[in-house]
Amino acid sequence: MSTRKEPATSASPAVALARAHLEAWTNHDLDTARGNLAEDVQFFSPAANLVGIDEYMDAPRGLTQFARQVVPGSLRVIAAMGDDRNALIMYEVSTEGGAVGSKVFPTAQTWLLDDNGKIKVERIVSYSAPRAV
Repeated sequence: MSTRKEPATSASPAVALARAHLEAWTNHDLDTARGNLAEDVQFFSPAANLVGIDEYMDAPRGLTQFARQVVPGSLRVIAAMGDDRNALIMYEVSTEGGAVGSKVFPTAQTWLLDDNGKIKVERIVSYSAPRAV
């Protein structure tokens, strides 16, 4: 009997959920995004540290505020890997208008799923660059 772990893959359950979550909020389907979250979800980013679904979604620096400025269909996944509970995805989205303005946001983000397959911890490192004219 081998104790060897399977290698991380882009087809893992955690990557599938993280990608579905990205697709949902970048296309303004915030109800689906909310449904992907554990009740006690924790979110860590340079802009905010949030705990719980309501803070994650609705705080002044929560997902809803940012997602509303994202251009639907602009999600471009650059790389993804993970296993049953962990995912790492590099992606970018474009924004228009609002407080953020017109930018491209390249991002590296990690997710940890709980025992029920919901997002328990999300960590993001991102930066923006002005869109080339």
